[in-house]
Amino acid sequence: MPAIKGFDHTTEALLDLLRSAKEGKTQLPDFQRPWVWNDEQIRSILASISLSYPVGVVMMLQTGSTDVRFQAHPIQGVIFSIPKEPERLILDGQQRLTSLFQALLSGKPVKTKDVRGKVIYRWYYIDIAKALDASFDREEAILSLPEDKVILNFRSDWSLD
Repeated sequence: MPAIKGFDHTTEALLDLLRSAKEGKTQLPDFQRPWVWNDEQIRSILASISLSYPVGVVMMLQTGSTDVRFQAHPIQGVIFSIPKEPERLILDGQQRLTSLFQALLSGKPVKTKDVRGKVIYRWYYIDIAKALDASFDREEAILSLPEDKVILNFRSDWSLD
């Protein structure tokens, strides 16, 4: 078995990580479990990111070595017209990166689940007034809207469009 040649730790902007996944430069190895985060988990990571809280590390494996070869596939929500060869594979952090990609960069509502396990489609927004008000918990400022972007309440309907 060949020796591990080395490890590297770098800092990369979140937007660059997400764009790399969208372009197919960063993909998943075939052994990764499916993406499973629910609406509450997505709202929670968005709140943490908005506060610049650390949300854990991401571990990647650089591809191209003849010693280690894995089949790769894009993160959920990324679609290619033709298969692309990745430059690196996500070994740890797939749930976080996929959730952030879908909520922030996909341009489509996120297909996720509610707390009861029911499939829902959601758009995510931040209520700036609540985010700037210290009396609100940041998770209260992260809005999860249905696919039609209409919020139903007992007084009247309200829509972002």
